[in-house]
Amino acid sequence: MPRDSEQPSLFGFEAAPRDKHLILMIYPDQQATAEAQRRARRYQLDNGLGGVIFDPDLMHITLGHFDYWDDVPASLIERISRAASKLSMAPFEVSFDQIGGFPKTVVLRGGEGLRALEAFQAALRQALAWEKLDGAHMNFTPHVTVVYGQPGAVVAAIEPVTWTVKDFALVISHHGKGRHEVLARYPLVG
Repeated sequence: MPRDSEQPSLFGFEAAPRDKHLILMIYPDQQATAEAQRRARRYQLDNGLGGVIFDPDLMHITLGHFDYWDDVPASLIERISRAASKLSMAPFEVSFDQIGGFPKTVVLRGGEGLRALEAFQAALRQALAWEKLDGAHMNFTPHVTVVYGQPGAVVAAIEPVTWTVKDFALVISHHGKGRHEVLARYPLVG
């Protein structure tokens, strides 16, 4: 849905009509992606649900985002990269042990298995604030979308989908085109 072209500036840059969504995200590894798809199919069958299984190449955890752009300013990418590269955190494990719904999607969720992820996202949010990017959209509900176009019926326990997070990425998601363009990857070292 197009936005009003009168949007005020963000981070000191004038907004333009937008179709590129700038996002910081974590991609699951191949095994976790395959397991997530299996859990999603089982959930659909068990609950008589429709919807579309999310493209495995696009499955991710959103850490935060920076609105929509026609042309993402290079200086914004540089500031985000500067903040991201300052983080010092060792790789950590995430474990999603529930599946359930958001209003139009089915997602993997979790509890205790996401504490390190929550701590990492808080550290990232702080690093962005140091770069004066504290206006970024950083509200955080850890999840991985697995089915689109169908609200989840119930929250159910599942065999955990677990992987070790070794890096995170700055990505342009091309709105409505089902395509991610990875601009940078930041390894976790600590």
